[in-house]
Amino acid sequence: MNIYIPPSDFWWTAWTFDPGIWFTILLLHGAYLVAVGPLRAKFPHSQPVTSVQLFCWTAGILTLVLGLVTPLSTLADQYLFSAHMLQHILVTLIAPPLMLLGLPAWVFEPLLRVPWLLRLARSLTRPLAAFLIFNVTFAAWHIPALYNLALYAAPVHLLEHFTMVFAAFLLWMPVLSPTPLLPRAPLPVQVLYIFLSSVLSTGLGALITLAKQPIYIFYAQAPRIWGISVLDDQVVAGLIMWAGAAAIFLIALSIVFFYWFGAKGPIQGEHEFV
Repeated sequence: MNIYIPPSDFWWTAWTFDPGIWFTILLLHGAYLVAVGPLRAKFPHSQPVTSVQLFCWTAGILTLVLGLVTPLSTLADQYLFSAHMLQHILVTLIAPPLMLLGLPAWVFEPLLRVPWLLRLARSLTRPLAAFLIFNVTFAAWHIPALYNLALYAAPVHLLEHFTMVFAAFLLWMPVLSPTPLLPRAPLPVQVLYIFLSSVLSTGLGALITLAKQPIYIFYAQAPRIWGISVLDDQVVAGLIMWAGAAAIFLIALSIVFFYWFGAKGPIQGEHEFV
């Protein structure tokens, strides 16, 4: 068995310095800080962001950093399928909802000046469209041929991350949209939507967990870091997707259901879905 034990300083030196990833994260966070700070007066109906909004946005950005920049990214890209699956959970099911909770409604007001862009945004964030875009994107990138290609080719890997994060933002908009310009679905629809959204990731996780042979050739050929076998790594990866995604969707489903059942109104204010 080809066992590779990384140097003792691995966790301190194996950070990712991909310019595309750093630029995108810094651009997102910089644009947010400028919009809610110096440029806030340019928005007619702006209000100061709350401490909760600022916390949620910052937590979302830090989650992206954790998934795409820290040594976790190196583990995912070179050694462990399980690390890659954890990375996917972080950048699709944790970071986007946190960032949406951190956005004030008034940052979307410029959409009113570009009618075609507003129409496009509304079309993409309707439940059916958002559901299909995310699930097709997520499933496609887990097809072995595309998954292996992304790991062997850096530009394709960057495209994978970009499309999955973008699709994840669309996925959460019918539930967490900050603005009535891109309205949330009614609460009963949100309950069904979240339940159906959980099916693909948990089902795919179950298939990976129960597989008897390595699914992705890249990880079958990767150095066996810390002596973790290919199949053990694959089982852990499947469980992360299966149980991890299920837990996140269950939390979201429970919150929305109890708001609906208790007739207390929506999370952060319900927007009529049109």
